Amino acid sequence: MREIQEHFSPAIPRVNQFSKAFLYTAIFFAIHLGAAQEAIQGVIPDWNFGAGDVITGFQEPRKIGAVSAEGKFTIPLTPNFIEKRKKEIEENRPISSADKTSPFMDLDRVFRRRGGTITLENAIQPVGTLSNIGVYGVGDMEGQKLFGVMMAAGPEAFAEAVMNMTAMKFTPGFIIDWYYVDEAATIKGVTTEESLAVNQTETFTSSMEYNLEFQPGWNMVKYEILSVFQDSTGRTYPMEERYTSLTSFPENFEFVFIPK
Repeated sequence: MREIQEHFSPAIPRVNQFSKAFLYTAIFFAIHLGAAQEAIQGVIPDWNFGAGDVITGFQEPRKIGAVSAEGKFTIPLTPNFIEKRKKEIEENRPISSADKTSPFMDLDRVFRRRGGTITLENAIQPVGTLSNIGVYGVGDMEGQKLFGVMMAAGPEAFAEAVMNMTAMKFTPGFIIDWYYVDEAATIKGVTTEESLAVNQTETFTSSMEYNLEFQPGWNMVKYEILSVFQDSTGRTYPMEERYTSLTSFPENFEFVFIPK
């Protein structure tokens, strides 16, 4: 699994080396997010890699979905995700392992940032997600090959900036991801803090707005950069950011496929 592991280490932006050659292709999609929230499904146009897998994970990549030879993909949104994932991890844990820590972070730790007034309701509970920072791998697990990555984002320039974070060329836009919780919860409010540019001389005030209402099961969440700060060297930084719960896709949404 070496090739897949190299591209799904905690340093996800390592895919940056391919950024100049990225081919962005909108994926036509159909989404099933009713009460059952069963699956994310779509079709990748001009797909020519054959049948493959949708992959996630850092040090231990795992298959979470499938892509047909025609480019149709399905990512099941498993019910009781946290309970099932904990059981799966425990069953695969070495018998000699003394590590009994939870594989999940609490909801408030994932989203909350200091420096403002935030209202939290039932946010001290585990939250699960399928992606790596909103990014899904597409490849062949058995053949240890990565064809590329895909993400739900808009516009394409924003997707490129996400995959090339070290370049500090952030632009307004958004990314969509799915989060699982067992119980209803809310996180609302605005935080502000003084941020320091990479050049260590310029500062700017950054803000994060939260308008999150989680229901039991899978929840669609949009993270967006509303405006950026540009320093004297041309680097840009997120200045106004926002998390919002969604019940439907925004008009300018698309899945973006980035071939390796």
